[in-house]
Formats: sequence, C-alpha cells, structure tokens
Amino acid sequence: MRIAVIGAGGTGGLYGGVLARAGHDVHFLARGPHLRAIQARGLEVRSADFGTFVVPAHASDQPADLGAASFVLLAVKTYDLGPALDAARQVLAPDGHLLTLQNGLEAPDQAAETLGPERVLIGTTQLETTILEPGVIGHLSPGHLLSVAAFSGPPTAAVEHIGALLQAAGIRALVAPDGHRALWEKACLLIPIATMTSVCRASVGDVRDLPQTLELADTIVAEVGAVARAAGYDLPAAQERAAQMLRSVPPGWKASMARDFERGGRTELEAITGALVRLAETYGVAVPACRTAYAILALRARLETANGQAETAGGRLGIGAAGG
Repeated sequence: MRIAVIGAGGTGGLYGGVLARAGHDVHFLARGPHLRAIQARGLEVRSADFGTFVVPAHASDQPADLGAASFVLLAVKTYDLGPALDAARQVLAPDGHLLTLQNGLEAPDQAAETLGPERVLIGTTQLETTILEPGVIGHLSPGHLLSVAAFSGPPTAAVEHIGALLQAAGIRALVAPDGHRALWEKACLLIPIATMTSVCRASVGDVRDLPQTLELADTIVAEVGAVARAAGYDLPAAQERAAQMLRSVPPGWKASMARDFERGGRTELEAITGALVRLAETYGVAVPACRTAYAILALRARLETANGQAETAGGRLGIGAAGG
C-alpha cells in the first residue's frame, strides 16, 4: 500500500518506519536537517519495542513528491495542523483515508472540515518518542498503543482494514468503537499531566511528591471529566485510571508540552489546556483550576515568544526548523 506520513517526527517516524519495514511503500513529508538526513542515509529507528533498524525512505518537503496515497498518517503537532491538512488534501487518494494522531480534542473535526468526515479516521496513541538526531527516531521507553476509529458511528470496513494493516506490521493497534470517546479518555490523563508539568516546570514525580500539587492534578482530572460529561461522555473509569497513572508513571516523566516550554519553542497549549477551557465555556462548566493554569501558561508563552523575537531581531538567536 502507498502510505504517506505527514510529519516524520517521533510518532510519525516510528510508525512510518515500522510500516516501511513491513513492506509498504511509505513516503515521508519532513523538513530541515531531519529531511536531509533521511534522504542521505534513510530513516533509522531505535525502539524498545521494535528494535533498531534503518529503512531506505522516500522523503520530501513537497507534498506533490509523495504521490497519491491510500492511507495518510497525520502526525504533526497541532500548531502545524493547517498546513499539514493542506498537504493532505494534495496527497490523499480519492478513495483513501487519513488517520489523525494529534493531541487534544479538536484535530479530527478540523480534518473533517478539510477532507470530509467519510475520509477521516480518529487515532489516539500512547507512547514516548523523540528525534534523537536528524534522521534518527528514538522510542526508548517500552510500550505503545494505537487506536483507530471512524469519525462517527461504529467501526467501518476502512477502520477494520487499517487496524489489521497496522497489526500485521507488528504495531499494537486496536479498533475503538467510538473515536471521540477515545479522545476524551486520553484527555483525562493528557490534560492534567501536560498542564501540571508545564505550569509547575517539574516532573510528574515532583508534582505527586507535594500533596498540594497532587491534589491540584486530581482536581484537573475531575474538571476534564466534568466537561466530558457535558459533551456526552461519562468516564469514571478513565478518570480513575488517570488518577492511578499520576501516581505510578516514572517520576522523571514530563509531557511533551512541558518539554516544548523548556526549549522555548512553540507548544500545544491551545490544543490541550486551551481546548478544555474553550469547551468548558461552550458547555457552561466551571473549570477554575484549568482556567488558572491556562492563564499562567498563556502569559508564559507570550513572554517567551516576545523574548525570542527580540533576541532574534538583535542577532543573538537563530531558530531553524528541526523536522517532523
């Protein structure tokens, strides 16, 4: 099958590399030094689950070079979603399907507006990956899980087919009965951890070691659950799992949003904490903890962006695209 991976960063690089190793014709849309390394040496994957391997990869920064794909993995960060969907419109074959893998709750709806809901599948993934260096994907913590669902309604033939294709490549994939519910279930853990590790500038272990910050994290879990109920999804089991994971994940773990803040780069604040606050306003649900954390982080992002622009204008800082 011709597969296009839009966003060859940690997640897209890992899954795309595994699918290429399984014999699929995989083409990557990437940029910068990461793209040049893939073109020169192939894509290297170092994975706790899949081992270390290199696939000779077709890669370009031009969507037209990818050709028509029957299956598109949309693996960009949410702040790159608009241009990525424009690329997907060029790449996706008329009878093809696109799988969204973004954090947050809103990406599938945006993809459906661009491509049509019948062509969009909702994906959620649980794993920790990164670009170790240009052309090299790191998946160093064992464990991964990828869910696939229809945009609306029960699983379709396309969902079943993509699920089977992923499983045949060795990916731990499951077919979810309700894609939007799966997004909310992931949000029960993602939003609290991303928000707390970002606003506290601390690891999960630090957050849970102080009773006051652990209590605040539990409050955010409850607020996510309240908004989910207003949206039609009652998730007591997911909330309980989130509370347990806050207490059990490795102490040094931080959400990618927190690491993006530390690097001074763009973050997914609007798609994660910001989305929860916006939806709470829509449904008339009070979320004071999330609202306060969002305000603090929005100001931090604004100030760091302004500082970065000032330094760039002064010639002291150069920022380049790193890939994915």
